[in-house]
Amino acid sequence: MFRSKPRGPYMFGKRKQKPRRNLTWLWLLVSIILSLLVLELLTRIYVDLTGNREEFAQAITEQDITDSYQLKFLDQKGTPLESPANTGTMLAQQSLSVGYQLVKNQDNPHWQINEQGFRDRDALPIAKPNNEIRIFILGGSTAFGYGASNNETAIAEQLEIRLQQRLKQQKQNPQLYKPDVLPEDEEARAEALKKPSKLKSGNYRVINAAVPGYASGNQLAQLALQVLPYKPDMIIVLDGYEDLMLSSEETAAQVPQFREEFPKKSNYIKASANKLLKPIEDKSYLVNILQDTVLQVEIPDSKTDLLLNKNGQQLALFFPGAPEELQRRVDRYFQNHKQMVTLANGTGAAVIFVTQPEITGRKPSKLTPTEGEITTQLGRTYIKKVKANYPRFVGANNYLVRLFPKNVKSLNLYNLSDQYPAPSFIDAIHLTEPANEMVAEQLYYAIASFSKMQVIPRQSEKAQQ
Repeated sequence: MFRSKPRGPYMFGKRKQKPRRNLTWLWLLVSIILSLLVLELLTRIYVDLTGNREEFAQAITEQDITDSYQLKFLDQKGTPLESPANTGTMLAQQSLSVGYQLVKNQDNPHWQINEQGFRDRDALPIAKPNNEIRIFILGGSTAFGYGASNNETAIAEQLEIRLQQRLKQQKQNPQLYKPDVLPEDEEARAEALKKPSKLKSGNYRVINAAVPGYASGNQLAQLALQVLPYKPDMIIVLDGYEDLMLSSEETAAQVPQFREEFPKKSNYIKASANKLLKPIEDKSYLVNILQDTVLQVEIPDSKTDLLLNKNGQQLALFFPGAPEELQRRVDRYFQNHKQMVTLANGTGAAVIFVTQPEITGRKPSKLTPTEGEITTQLGRTYIKKVKANYPRFVGANNYLVRLFPKNVKSLNLYNLSDQYPAPSFIDAIHLTEPANEMVAEQLYYAIASFSKMQVIPRQSEKAQQ
């Protein structure tokens, strides 16, 4: 009996091969990568042809520095606060005593925080060496050196260098200064007294204890709890602006109360993409352009926020609305500074109160085009309010000098002198590195003219007889 062959799927030809899905996906992935590389190459060619390569590279560097100074807040247990706005690099932890404080032992290409929480590479021992003269700088972001490319270009280290230069000059040219012992001859003594006094000899160490966002209330608590145990010889307080802008209902700057949601759902995708691209943002022109355009995320303001990176329209909202509110803010500032003097006097430390620079204090004719653009963005309302209100804080510091003439000096840096470099400002209150150096120079002169930091010449034994 004839049996037919069983019919199957392959009786009329060769077996059909299944499509190689893995190969298809591989080609798709390769195509995407090649497309991105081509786009990156075209972007670089365009930037080079338009002559903006150096400007573009500088913008990337400046943005990297700016990003490195953004605070990321942790709760008291050290857990980051959950908010899309809490995306900074510099860690700050909530504190019941001082509001918040910088997390210890942090390291960044542009700044270092030591194991005491101060901006310094080296630790600061609680036991002070016999020949060490400690000068602490307290304040907010300007005193901290916001925007400086490294610790060395911030105010504190510039001041330390200047003081050491002075000591070297005194040693090499002692005849330029008052002698340790005055001459017996009356005429020679009169000539000697005309010379500048020597600065006390010792190993000067300037400690940057400033914290971005701090107002006078934070600094008072910080001085009492974190600075005085290190036995400072002098305390420099560089502030004013934060107190002008901080509501009188607040005793000190606090951790912002962030909102939890984005204004648009699409921003979640953008935020995720930005986070994914973060590791290569400084290596790719294309990524930077995407972040500045397509992937920009609209982050809502926090309910109670710090002043870092606020624009002019936002900053104008922080000003006191009535004369009574301004007076309460000035009174708070004055009382906090007065208590600082009381604490410092108890340890024998001298105090210099410095009204920090602000861009409206510079003559309009001295503004560079970049600074002029900053003031334009700030707006007329902002400029008018600062010029009307900020001098009140200068007056508060001057009054403290009258109350404590032997222990307190004041220095007004609101109205910058013509000696300041151009440009001096990178925004309303933060300074360029050359301007930081100029502030350090003015602080140096204030210290050198402070009698508590000078060598007082002695009378000769014969003159005493």
